[in-house]
Amino acid sequence: MNKRWWWVIGSAVAVVLAVVLAGPWVYANFIHGDQPDALGLSDDAAPADASAEIDGTWTVGPGSKAGYEVWETLQGQRVFVRGQTEKVSGTATVESEKLTEGTVEVAVATIATDDGRRDFQFSNSVMNASKFPKATFTITEPVDLSTVPADGTITTIPITGELTLKGETRPVTTDFDIRRSAAGIEAAGAIDVTWTDYKIDKPTMFANIIVEDAGQIQFSIILSK
Repeated sequence: MNKRWWWVIGSAVAVVLAVVLAGPWVYANFIHGDQPDALGLSDDAAPADASAEIDGTWTVGPGSKAGYEVWETLQGQRVFVRGQTEKVSGTATVESEKLTEGTVEVAVATIATDDGRRDFQFSNSVMNASKFPKATFTITEPVDLSTVPADGTITTIPITGELTLKGETRPVTTDFDIRRSAAGIEAAGAIDVTWTDYKIDKPTMFANIIVEDAGQIQFSIILSK
């Protein structure tokens, strides 16, 4: 074999190695799009009317969001993915400054990330949204809201409830940031989940991308009357 062919073969091998080695970096920096901020309360908000009655029936209103966060790894390059939706509904009841009832429902098929292929797989083979269209969180223990001032200050309170994903329900307790503002009662929190606890198979958008076993379900809720 002459030197020219050795040069051609060597160049081809170099190109293949470059693609293999650079692939994870290219995925993380070019294919993997910009992700939205994690769901939470904004840094500032107009305070609530101090004379406004907190007791009563509240409804999940405009501006509410929910979604998930997972981590993907491609040959050592680790990136996070967030899917979110504004298709969130629900109600809450406050009696004697205690949240006694509350349910949040999320339309699973409307949760979107930066990649439509991932979203299609998530809605269909992963979550089977046609059979289980809603993910829900329902409180199971009263939540004392008397410590939440009307001046917009954020108070962190543990909330116990039940999270239902793909028809599987599990008890959960997690901290929520809560404040009273001109918009109503605002609450944001994240629930750590292990997917197999809910009989959810990890998504595999590409064969060589590994999705971690655990992630988060995130909420940012605005309750209004």
